[in-house]
Amino acid sequence: MDLDAAHHSRWRTADAIFGMSLILGFGLEFWWPLTFTHVIDRELLHVLGAPLLLLGSALIYMAKREMARHGQPSEPHQATARIVTSGPFKYSRNPLYTGLLLAYLGLSVGTDMPWWTLLFIPTMFATRAVLIAPEERYLEHKFGQDYLAYKRAVRRWL
Repeated sequence: MDLDAAHHSRWRTADAIFGMSLILGFGLEFWWPLTFTHVIDRELLHVLGAPLLLLGSALIYMAKREMARHGQPSEPHQATARIVTSGPFKYSRNPLYTGLLLAYLGLSVGTDMPWWTLLFIPTMFATRAVLIAPEERYLEHKFGQDYLAYKRAVRRWL
């Protein structure tokens, strides 16, 4: 793990945040089952969920590809050498997290898991507090005015 990095803990990862949310959703579903199918047809759930899942996955792929094109790691426990502002980073400072949230929401709707859908907002806030905030502080400290200008020009999510 690099000391010049936004995160120094293996637990401060999207895998941990989203994994805990998924596990909690499974546990709640076991304890108190919920379903969307009382109000929405199962096929409609697939029609609503699949595009979100695909859009989120595509955004993650494009963001990772853009970072690799610039020789930048996508793992927050590795040092950042430059700010990537092209590709999906022209529209979102956090396209990887935005893609994960879209995919998570698509998965929750498409698989009829209302607990995951209910956990979407807490998962988004946890992503913001545990992952994004330290990364923004790191980038502000490392790149100063260049990052602050990028931050003013490009939205956090979309």
